[in-house]
Amino acid sequence: MNVQEDPRQRRNLRRQAARRRRARAWIILTVCLGVLIVGGVSAFAWTRARPAATDTTSLAASSSPSTSDPVSAVSATLAPAEPAATGTASSPDPPAAVPASATGAPRDVSKAAVQFPDAPAVKPNSVSQLKPKHKYVAITLDDGFGFQPEMLALLQQYNAHCTTFVLGSWADANTATLKKLDAAGFEIANHTWDHKTLTKLTDAQVESELLRTQKVISAVTGNQAPLMRPPGGATNARVKGVSASLGYTQVMWNRSFGDSGRGATTKKLYENVVTSNGGIKPGDIILCHWSSKPTYEAMKVILPELKAQGYEFVTVSELIADSQRGGTASKK
Repeated sequence: MNVQEDPRQRRNLRRQAARRRRARAWIILTVCLGVLIVGGVSAFAWTRARPAATDTTSLAASSSPSTSDPVSAVSATLAPAEPAATGTASSPDPPAAVPASATGAPRDVSKAAVQFPDAPAVKPNSVSQLKPKHKYVAITLDDGFGFQPEMLALLQQYNAHCTTFVLGSWADANTATLKKLDAAGFEIANHTWDHKTLTKLTDAQVESELLRTQKVISAVTGNQAPLMRPPGGATNARVKGVSASLGYTQVMWNRSFGDSGRGATTKKLYENVVTSNGGIKPGDIILCHWSSKPTYEAMKVILPELKAQGYEFVTVSELIADSQRGGTASKK
């Protein structure tokens, strides 16, 4: 006789089996979640504990300035790059070579300079044109008032070392510019204190005009360029004698831009320098002024043209020295 299971018993057995399956599923799910949680926490902790220097690319990127900080960004752009380490100390760049004249000798305007004060007296002398051995001309710039930085830059572009005859009153108020001219290789010479006509002054007044100016110049240059130019070219034997007793040779000129009067044009100034009176020649001493705009415009044409013809622009002292070697000075 077959004993049949009670229906209620079967239902109970099925419920028990289902509960066991759900319990196993929850256990498995709990274990999996636990493993995932523990693994994530461990990975996070390892990342935080990892040394920052292990990734040099990330380190470099993180150390660069943020674009939201413009000051840092500009500073990083302007900061010089450090040389890569090579195992030896990097040597500084060699100093720039001293510009040389056509003779091959270093250009040194201080060679002709003398001690100040108490410069030795010289024989009364005046020069206006010289006969150098080489194809030299001397461009001289007077006064200082109206100084044009662009003129200085232009002259430097063509390696023009000039003599500038400055007024003491200007030099005293513009020592920074005087230092710049001295550093650029210009010869800084005496044009009196305030442009008085020397022939109308007493000997003591002429002496004061020169010594007062020289004191300001020598405070910057450390010496006396033994050259002076009388304002307006007004001189006589007495003025020349007083100047010589203080160690100065008078420097006049034989060619001028003609830029001190009204109506000067670039074309006219060019003609005055390059084509008038038979054209420019080696040994010419050329007069111009710092303050003239037409002079600057004419100079932009004259410098490259004369350079192409083989001329070199030197100081008066260099012109005198080369003339003593190669010829005689034309005195006035």
